[in-house]
Amino acid sequence: MAEKRPQTARWIAGAIAVTLVGFIALLAVSGGEALGRSNRLLGEPVPSVAGDTLDGGSYDIADAGDRWVLVNFFATWCAGCIAEHPELLRFEEWANETGQAEMVAVVFNDPAERVEQFFAENGGDWPVIDTPSVPVSFQVSQIPETFLVSPDGIVVQHIAGEVQADTLIQTIEASS
Repeated sequence: MAEKRPQTARWIAGAIAVTLVGFIALLAVSGGEALGRSNRLLGEPVPSVAGDTLDGGSYDIADAGDRWVLVNFFATWCAGCIAEHPELLRFEEWANETGQAEMVAVVFNDPAERVEQFFAENGGDWPVIDTPSVPVSFQVSQIPETFLVSPDGIVVQHIAGEVQADTLIQTIEASS
């Protein structure tokens, strides 16, 4: 009888491990959306996104005019941020070709020097600001996190996890 308890305990531990691995895989594939995360800003006016850029300029979302704005929260230590960077480059190329959109990256708890080095090595010519109040205004809790803002200043999409350029482009083209 004493030998059955260790076997039962191992079976239960194995079942728990399999369940946890499945849950982690679901979160990885869904980019966190499996948690049902939504953001209070959807359908609301965009908070201020303004500050000095890492290249010495300045950025203010209020100057976007009649363009869509992609606000991306980013850090060099974030694996998802690094993985989504090629998609952001594709979106930037489309935005530059069509003139329908612009992008801004907001640094999330990362030294400016590391961010500058990342962009120098990996490309990307959009403004990057390091204004700690912006992530707070957007209630950013994990990155990557991205918001799509319509030309009239309304947050229309919130992406918790990695973005896909084609999805963003389709959203904009369907609304134009």
